[in-house]
Amino acid sequence: MIRVVHYINQFFAQIGGEEKADIRPEVREGFVGPGMGLNGLFKGEAEIVATVICGDSYFNENIDEAKAIIVEMVKKYNPDVFIAGPAFNAGRYGVACGAIAKEVKEKLNIPVVSGMYIENPGADMYKKYLYIIETKNSAVGMRAALPKMVSLALKLGKKEQIGTPLEDSYIERGIRKRF
Repeated sequence: MIRVVHYINQFFAQIGGEEKADIRPEVREGFVGPGMGLNGLFKGEAEIVATVICGDSYFNENIDEAKAIIVEMVKKYNPDVFIAGPAFNAGRYGVACGAIAKEVKEKLNIPVVSGMYIENPGADMYKKYLYIIETKNSAVGMRAALPKMVSLALKLGKKEQIGTPLEDSYIERGIRKRF
């Protein structure tokens, strides 16, 4: 069974909106919010063992501290894959998803997946470091985004070959492969 840790913000954790964007990182066992959809789509091949939640304002105003705290939280669950988001077109959330996914990948050597709208600033900042599934600009696109994120996460968890951006629905990374 592939072990997954999922990262979401305060909104998707149903803690609150902008008034709760200052919450510090916390971890909950199992899935929360959109993790329910992800977990169902894994169909027993993978399981969300923990969900890390952090407010968008807190993360972006305390980026180094937040990254350090979250990496330690993730490490305790020994996941095979880390999923951040999807963030759609929420700019601060996209930047947080990209930043923490890049940190987890580099510090813990764990494959990572996120999901963002192509115009999210986080997509442009982090697309060369990680796989980012292209989403619609709002959470209305959740149903379309989650299966693509699950497909890529399972491939990464099984250490399978990742296809082209078109084949695996991720944003072009600007990396050329020679065959």
